[in-house]
Amino acid sequence: MGKKIFVFYFLTCVFETGFGQNPLVKMWDKRLGGIESDWITFFQCTADGGYILGGSSYSPVSGDKTQDHWGQGDYWIVKTDSLGNKQWDKRFGGTQTDNLMALQQTSDGGYILGGYSASGIGGDKTQAVWGGFYSDYWIIKTDSLGNKEWDRDFGGTNVDNLYSLQQTIDGGYLLGGYSLSDSSGDKTEHTRGGQDYWIIKTDSLGVKQWDKRFGGSLGDWLYSLDLTSDGGFILGGYSHSGNNGDKTQTTWDTATNFTFRGDYWIVKTNSFGIKQWDKDLGGSGPEELNYLHETPDKGFILGGWSASGISGDKTQASWNNSYDFWIVKTDSAGNKQWDKDYGGTSNEDEFGNIFSTLDGGYIISGTSYSSISGDKTEDNLGIEQSWIVKTDSLGFKQWDKTLHTDGHDEIGLTFQTDDGCYTMVNSTSAGIGGDKTQSNWDTLSPISLDFWIIRFCDSTATIVSNFQHPPSGFNIFPNPAKDFINISFTLKEEKNVSVEVYDLLGRPLTPKDVPKELRQSKQEMKIDMRSFPKGVYLIEIKTEEGIYRNKVVKE
Repeated sequence: MGKKIFVFYFLTCVFETGFGQNPLVKMWDKRLGGIESDWITFFQCTADGGYILGGSSYSPVSGDKTQDHWGQGDYWIVKTDSLGNKQWDKRFGGTQTDNLMALQQTSDGGYILGGYSASGIGGDKTQAVWGGFYSDYWIIKTDSLGNKEWDRDFGGTNVDNLYSLQQTIDGGYLLGGYSLSDSSGDKTEHTRGGQDYWIIKTDSLGVKQWDKRFGGSLGDWLYSLDLTSDGGFILGGYSHSGNNGDKTQTTWDTATNFTFRGDYWIVKTNSFGIKQWDKDLGGSGPEELNYLHETPDKGFILGGWSASGISGDKTQASWNNSYDFWIVKTDSAGNKQWDKDYGGTSNEDEFGNIFSTLDGGYIISGTSYSSISGDKTEDNLGIEQSWIVKTDSLGFKQWDKTLHTDGHDEIGLTFQTDDGCYTMVNSTSAGIGGDKTQSNWDTLSPISLDFWIIRFCDSTATIVSNFQHPPSGFNIFPNPAKDFINISFTLKEEKNVSVEVYDLLGRPLTPKDVPKELRQSKQEMKIDMRSFPKGVYLIEIKTEEGIYRNKVVKE
């Protein structure tokens, strides 16, 4: 059996944190890097309770880096345990620049890495770019220890940059980014105008099955994608295009300088990449969507930045006409349900990510230049600092937290782990100071960036680990399982009970209310796992007394 965690959330948590008080207590922090710049772009919790961090590294063998770079920047991934201690690291690259933008632990316990590469054959790269010197999508599959199993290059004869990927239910992969290429190489459709959204579906070995292009007559940049509960896909980024091509709505932003123009643009497809609908969301100023995912109610949460006032779809003005975080919640058809703006009087110009939390709210992260002002309750110690905002289910801010360093911080990515705590990563040039307890590896000027990982827990929640006898007794078996998971309940009186299965990214797969007769005596219910790929899943049972979670393995 996996680790058992029983979590009680007191009702007073909502009221105590609703006035912006910061309830986080720091647990630990770790620095990971070499003597040159190491830029983090993605991280994820792993099935063993640790973390996988990934980005691009320009460092030679030094510090925490055990392999030299092949050319310029290379993909670099670091695996840590649950306390942030490095277990291993791996470098992948060719003779030119290779930028890692996305990674995911796969159902077999390995990892899929994706980004874009200008390298030809050489180093770890087995295929040349299509455009000679323009970048292509480049994906790498590794085993559980980071050893390369295969790599694939996808592109046309112009620029093709991958920013997001997901393993699909059939064990293959969906890759997404933007493309300037016409029909050439691996691309089967001409560009609509400028950059277009470009997605590729592969099988489990990275062999292309199909590709699709979506765009208008101007630039359209895809930065995030997710699988949807109906078997399709949701794509998100931002668009300069009007009502033309694949775009059915014009932008709210009518600026004549296209560099400072754009709205959020989301596209919903079926499982074969056929467009079902699209939505444009924005205000009179520029917006850039950086992250989206499906929510438990089968709607979507969108996150990025905005400099718009009250206009178009935006109901709150940005603070001091600067860049703010802008969150939009939609229903399953992309219709806006609500939106919220968060910021201070300076720029919040790098949006990191947004994820659903265990209490039904959201955790938002990125970077901020602002002092105490607007929604920001703590001053920066350095120049640009990572900033976290916690909201309830309707986007109302509960608290915010600034991560303090004496340097310049870039990016900011946060996950809530299944014990209710939060882990955040960024890239920083800081030495010891503020929340950071280890010096930067590079001590020469100009000081370069390292990965930095830091963990906090909520002081207003009571967390009991390894709780063996929850009030509503139940058992999950077999574990590991092949076809079905059985859940037995022992409840002495009628109570509200619900059961859900989640994947490692927290996406609900099989929500199911427990029938009334199962609440009254020890009985069993079955969850059909036959359609799920092999891997690790989270079973969550909610009762009136709390939440019980357990990891199960599908063989």
